[in-house]
This record gives sequence, structure tokens and C-alpha cells, in this order.
Amino acid sequence: MVNCRLVSRLATERINSPTHFISRSCFLHSIPILVRKEARTVTSTTHESRSRRLDPTSQLSEFPTVIGASVVADDKLLRTIFDTPASAHEFLSPSGATAGSPGLLMNSKLQSAKSLVQFASDTLISARKVTNRILSLKGSSEQSLRGAIRLFDRLSDMLCRVIDLAEFIRTVHPDPEYIAAAEYAHSYMMSYMIELNSSSELYDVLRRVMDTPSVASSLSKEENIVAQLLLYDFEKSGAGLDKTVRDEVMSLQHDISSLSRDFMTGIAPEHNSVEIDIKDLYGLDPMAVSELRRAAAAKNDSSVFQYLKRSPSSARRRSDGPSKDALEAVQRVTMPTTGPIARMAALSVKSSEVRKQLYIEGRRSNARQVEILDSLLMARMRLANMMGSSSYAEYQLADKMARTPEAVKNFLDHLAFKTRPGAQQEIDLLKNLKKKTDPSNDKFNAWDRDYYMSHYTDLTKPRIKSYDFLNSYFSLGVVMQGLSRLFTRLYGIRFVPRETAPGEIWHEDVRKLDIMSDSGSTFGEQRVGVMYCDLFARHGKPRSPAHYTIRCSREIFSDEFHDGLDPGNRDIPTLVTGCQVYQVPTIGLVCDFVSKNEHGPTLLSFGEVETLFHEMGHAMHSMLGRTAMHNISGTRCATDFVELPSVLMEHFASNPDVLALFARHYETDRPLPPQLIEASLAQRAAFRYNDTYTQIEMSLLDQALHSITPSSGSSGAVDSSAIYYAVEHQYSLFPAVQGAKWQGMFGHLVGYGAVYYAYLLDRAIASLVWDRVFHSGKEGGAVSREAGERFKNEVLVWGGGRDPWECFAGVLERGEFSSGGEKAMEFVAMGAGEQVAGTWR
Repeated sequence: MVNCRLVSRLATERINSPTHFISRSCFLHSIPILVRKEARTVTSTTHESRSRRLDPTSQLSEFPTVIGASVVADDKLLRTIFDTPASAHEFLSPSGATAGSPGLLMNSKLQSAKSLVQFASDTLISARKVTNRILSLKGSSEQSLRGAIRLFDRLSDMLCRVIDLAEFIRTVHPDPEYIAAAEYAHSYMMSYMIELNSSSELYDVLRRVMDTPSVASSLSKEENIVAQLLLYDFEKSGAGLDKTVRDEVMSLQHDISSLSRDFMTGIAPEHNSVEIDIKDLYGLDPMAVSELRRAAAAKNDSSVFQYLKRSPSSARRRSDGPSKDALEAVQRVTMPTTGPIARMAALSVKSSEVRKQLYIEGRRSNARQVEILDSLLMARMRLANMMGSSSYAEYQLADKMARTPEAVKNFLDHLAFKTRPGAQQEIDLLKNLKKKTDPSNDKFNAWDRDYYMSHYTDLTKPRIKSYDFLNSYFSLGVVMQGLSRLFTRLYGIRFVPRETAPGEIWHEDVRKLDIMSDSGSTFGEQRVGVMYCDLFARHGKPRSPAHYTIRCSREIFSDEFHDGLDPGNRDIPTLVTGCQVYQVPTIGLVCDFVSKNEHGPTLLSFGEVETLFHEMGHAMHSMLGRTAMHNISGTRCATDFVELPSVLMEHFASNPDVLALFARHYETDRPLPPQLIEASLAQRAAFRYNDTYTQIEMSLLDQALHSITPSSGSSGAVDSSAIYYAVEHQYSLFPAVQGAKWQGMFGHLVGYGAVYYAYLLDRAIASLVWDRVFHSGKEGGAVSREAGERFKNEVLVWGGGRDPWECFAGVLERGEFSSGGEKAMEFVAMGAGEQVAGTWR
């Protein structure tokens, strides 16, 4: 989940990919302008281009630092607060605000739900002051113009201060009043952002700055980057067009937004259930069959069916319902075509015909949904054409690493070429397994794949004692300890648990950590970030893991404390380094870990360990990025680069040296036996090429759908089904299922139109970095401070303040790729083709 460019891409940060992709709260493709992703600041500049800096020795009380106590004690406490709820609750404070409360998330303005709305209103007043100050520069002297970019950036920070906060609160807060207030505050500030996005007056000021040589040349490197980003976003939204065309662009953006909502709402199969004879469900979990019988016997109780679709495991606990005789009389049941039971049936039902029926119906989109998608694709193409691009893919990729649809297509084709042979070998393995178990039918179909993968997994499951209890070595507390210990070795930072004040947190399960740097780090020993961890599942909380930027790092210039434009920044925690003062970044880390150990710690599966490592990669990007400008802070960087730190962290999760830092049995404290994790990893890798190849196909479909041009759609309409079948025919390992129209079920087409490839690209780059910087974790490479500092200094600290290809070239020491281009894309695809074929998460 990432951002807030001044008036344009909001800063909230949620990071979810295709299972984990970065989902940004300020994620409005139709509103692109003053808000960017997170970055680092390496801004050196002349005195003329910057304000007088605040002397760090003066007014020091305004910039408190926090020094940790005993490192050993902090490390022990870290495990305790996550693994021992009773002890943790003693360490925490009630969630209700009291007199003198520092406020929700340490924001003194947030004493109640009502105060959140007031905070938005007060911030809007300040934002309007900054906007008016910017507009006053239109006819001002060149000297005055030199401060314009910082004012634009400051306006972004103000807007995101509310929008990102509201997005986070409405997602995680359990109180309906707070949720309603957050919805209102978010909408309230977004309306103003939309107004700014369409402001030709703001665009004119920015244009004047960049067209005045003496002013443009005086900008710092970061200011110039932010100016170019904002200029690009203004122009991308039509700010430089005449009013008639601009109005048409805004109308198209409104249509795209509306169609996108309709598409996401309408994602469902044409038939949400099918009728199946009980006798044909052989192999399905008997408890699941029992629930299907219950639903069939209680046909008038529609809630049973809906309950079943959502949660078959909890559905088992229902004690009410039809009598035993009524259940036994049921011979035919209604099977959902999507959801947990449908998935369970695909893995376990022996009948090929039943699996075929569920496979086809589960992928068959309804005609109305396809019409909506076709209209959405046409509207996107028209918008791109109006903005001077031949296709929506070309329009979207101009500011990405890939830059052109051709480069993306070549990258995906190279990756497919490297991956397909391995995927086919895996299918051949399954074919042979089918021949042994079903000699009468030697044809292998798409609906056979998952079934025989599951069968193969059962047959090859290691017969190691305690294999099923791998999670006993991964209590949440020891994993958090391990992450802190790892980051200490790599970057010189650690997690320090902090008590929370009354009203500071929204639920008793939330834990607060200060991110502390050691004395040998760039910042010396002080707090460099604050992280609120909301990691436990609860009713009404989203299930997707996510990283949110609640407040990003940026430099606070001395004149900001005296110009009266923003009185609301007085209680922001700060970090002092040399003569510079920065906002301390504050993030929220959200997961949905469920404790199956009623009286003990929450034990994580290895997949959940990887998830936590992944999200921590985003957190480190936010914490270690140090830029003067908000718009390029931390994770505010190119969409197809932002997943690199998080995907890279997944490599660390299974490294023996890293596991040795923390993986211990929650009861005996014995270290994890190497053969346990090796067996688990071997099983997970059994079909890694198929996992990756599936994502390549989806990325190719995304590109094909968004590469239509006026000439290719000469009939005046888009036929997404024809495009889907063409991609399937060329790339699929199986014949396309005619009539399925699966493209109508592809929800990521809305949020990641033309950029679905990004996760594959970052996975490929992460594999190269892991191999060439961390030496694939061999000989201590995974815990090397030298390697960690290299990655931090070449990637993390920069955020969006450096071209991602320069980061790539710097960290790999391959200067010839610093400008990117097709050769660089080809190098990534060919060099990482083998390594990228890891299990897709």
C-alpha cells in the first residue's frame, strides 16, 4: 500500500503486492500532482537556494531525542511484548484519551473522533495560506521564486499529513465514530487536492520557475527533481491545456474513476455456485461436505451459504440448522464457485469433471463486467491520446524505470523464455504422476494442475519428526527480535519498545517501537523513526498485510518556525543531524496474524515470517530515507522500484545466518534444526517456475490490454476477450478455456493498469542484489555491515531523490546501466531469469 505528491499521489502508504503490492492510499491515477513517494535527501546547495538553517544547538528543546536503555534489556523486552500478552498489557496504556493525553499517534490535535475533523479543517486553512503564498509568486522577483519549490513540497506535506493519517485510521481503527470522521477528513482534503490538481495558476508558477534560467539553475538537486515530478504530473493531468480540453480531460478522469469502482464492485463469476452430486465430491474434507449438506438442507437460510463461502472452518461450529434426517437425505449440493471451499475442492476432489466445472465457472466473468472493462480500457486510451501518448501503457510508463511498453514487453518475453522450460518440466512431472494414478486418462488439463500439485506435496512430504511444527520456532516475539538483530548488523539500528500514553493507540494489541540508531551510524545514537505495530487479527480489520506511511521524513527549514504558515507542525517529533532538522518518520505496520495457541505466543508459519520480513523492507525504506523534500521521501519513488527493498528482505528470511539470530523453539528455546527449514523450502520450491510463469502471463495480459491504440481499436470499441485469448494462445501452458473471459476477474487491472509487471521487475533486481551484494547470503554476506551500508547508501537513503537506474548501477557497481534503457532491462531479465523463479507470494 504509497503516497502523496503535492497535489497528486497521496502519501499514505500501504504496501501490498499482487499478493504484496504496494497499495497507496493516495493512489489516484486520475489525480496526479503534488504528492510523491518516499525518498532520501542528499541536497547540497548554495545558500541562495536554501533558507537559513536552524542552528541545532538553539531551541534544542523543540527537538527532543530518545536514547535507549540497555540493549540487552530492550532486546528481551521486545520478545516479551509480542509473545506474552499479559506482560505486554502491563506495559501499555488504555486506548481512551484522558486529560493531558498526547493524542492518537502522538498527535496532540487528535483527542477524539470529532477532533480529527477539526484537525483536517485547521490543516486546510494552513494549506490555503501556502497555496496563496505560491500564487503570489506569479509576478514576483526571481529572488522570491527561488523558494517556490519548497513551498510546493510543503503544501504536499500538509495535505498528506491529513490524507495519509485518515487513510490509516479508517483502515485500522475499531471505533465507528473514528472511521466516519476519517472518511470525512479524507474526502474533505481530497476535494481540495483535486482542486489543486486542476489549477492552471499553480502550473503557471511552476512553469515560470523552470523557465527562468537563473532560478532553475539555483535549485538544489532534490528541488529540481521535485519540480520536474510536479511539472510532469500537472501536465499529465492536463493543467497545461486550454480550458475546453482540460475540462474534457477531467471528465474522462471522472469516467475512469467511476468505471474503476464499478469494475472492482462487479468482480464475481457469472454463476456463483453450481449443483453437484454428493457422490462426486470424493476426496473433499468430510467436514466441508457436511457443511454443504447443511446448506442444501436449509435452502431457505441463505445466510448458511454466504457463511460457508466466507469461512468454512468457522462454519463448522454452527450447531443450529437442519435435522440429522434432513441432512442424510441430501444427495445434491450447491457448491460455491469461488472462496475457500471451492479452492479446497480444486486441491482434493478426485473427479476431473467436478474440478473442470469449478475451474471454468470460477473463471467465467459475466457479460456486464466485460463491458465495463472494455469501456474502462477505451477511456484510458482516449485519455492517453489526449495527453499525447499513443496508448495508456505509454502514458503510464513514461516516469517508470521501464519507460516504454516495448521495454516491458521485451523484459517479460526474456523472463518467459528463461522460465517456461522449468514450468513445463514441472507440468511433465505432474503428468507422470497422473499417469500412475489414472492410467485411463493421459490428457493433462489446467484443472488438473492444482490437484496433482497437492497430491505431489502429500507424497513428498518429508518424514521428519516435528516437520508439521516448524512454526514452533517462529513465535512473533522471536521473529521481531530477529529483525531487530538483523537490522543492527546491516544498518546499525534496532527496535526499542516504548510505553504508550493514554489515547495514543487505537487497540490494546498495538505495540509501539522506537527505531534507534547506534553511535556508529550516520545519525549517532538517537531515534530515527517510530513504528506502530498492529499485527494481530481481529474482527473488522483488513486481512491484507500492509505498510502505511503516517508521516514521512523531510527536512524542516528554519524559516518554517517563524513564517506563521503552519502552526500545526510544532509537536512533530524531530531528528537532528549536523545542521539539519528532519521530521521523524512514523509508520504503521499492519498484519493479521492469528494465534492458534490459546495460552501461549502467536506462532507464525514460514510464509507469515516472509510476509513480516517483506513489510519490514518497506519500513526500512521509510526509516532510513533522508531527503529534504517530502515528495521524494522514503518509498516515494518509481512504482516499479518501490518493491525492491521489501522483496530483497524475503531472501534474508530463509538464510541460515539470519535464522541463527532468532529461530528458537518457543517452549524449549532450542535453535531451529537446519533440516526442518531445508525440507520446508524444498517443498515450497517444487513448483516455483509455474508460480512465476503465471505472474508473467498476467503481466503480459495487463500490457496487451493497455497497449491498444486508436488504430488497433479502429472499430470504436475494445474487445478485451479477443486480447485475452490471444495472450493465452501465445503464452499459456494450457489451451485457453473458451467463454471464460477471465480478464473480468483481474482486479489488479484497476490499481496497477500497465504496471503489473513491477513486482516481477523488482523481484529480478532483488535477486541480482542478493547475489552480487550480499553474496547470496554465503560466508556471512546476509549479516554483513559492509553489504548493508552499501545497499543503504546506494538505495535506501535516496528514496525518489535519485533515478532508480542510478541506484541500480551504484549498488551493483555497473555504471554502464545508470541511464537505464532496453539494455539495462535485458540485463535484469537475463541475469536474474533463473533466480527470479522463486515462489510467488
